[in-house]
Amino acid sequence: MPENLRFLKFINPSSGEVVFSQVISQVIDFMIAEPRMHYRVMIGSDSNGTSSLDVVSVVAIHRVGHGGRYFWTRNSVVGIKTLRQKIYAEVQASLDLATLFLPAFRAALEAQGSASEVPFDFQIHIDVGDQGETRSLVHEVTGMVRGYGYEVYVKPESAAATSVADRHVR
Repeated sequence: MPENLRFLKFINPSSGEVVFSQVISQVIDFMIAEPRMHYRVMIGSDSNGTSSLDVVSVVAIHRVGHGGRYFWTRNSVVGIKTLRQKIYAEVQASLDLATLFLPAFRAALEAQGSASEVPFDFQIHIDVGDQGETRSLVHEVTGMVRGYGYEVYVKPESAAATSVADRHVR
C-alpha cells in the first residue's frame, strides 16, 4: 500500500478515528467473522454547501440481512456553482476513493488466503434519482461510474450516499 494512503483518516462510529489500512482490516475482519454470508462493499458520497462543498465519502460493508459497519471521511471542494458541478464532485470523490480502496482491499483479501473466497459485491452509490432536481443527471453520472467498471446504484437504492454519508454532512 502506498505510504500516503496509510494515513488517510476516517471515522467509524464504534472505533473513532482510524487510518485507511485499519478501514481495510476492519472490513476484512467483519467479513471473515461470518465467511458464509454474502457482503456488499459500498462507496458513496454526499455534500452540502455552495461554492465550498463539505464532501463526505463513505466506505460501508453490509452483511446482507445482518447489519454492517461504515467509515467516513470529509473533504472540501471549492469553486462549485451549479447542481451539476456538485453532483460531479460527489461522484468523483466516490470514484477517487474506490480507485484507492478496491485494489488495496483485494490485495489484503488475497493475503488472508481463504478470505478471498468470501462472496461480496462492490458498488458505488450516488445521490441522484429519477425524481427531483437530479433526474436529468442520472444517465450521465451512472455512465461515468460504469465507465470505470463499477456497479452503480441511485436513489432509492444508494444508501451509502443518501443515508450514511448524508448523516455526516455539515
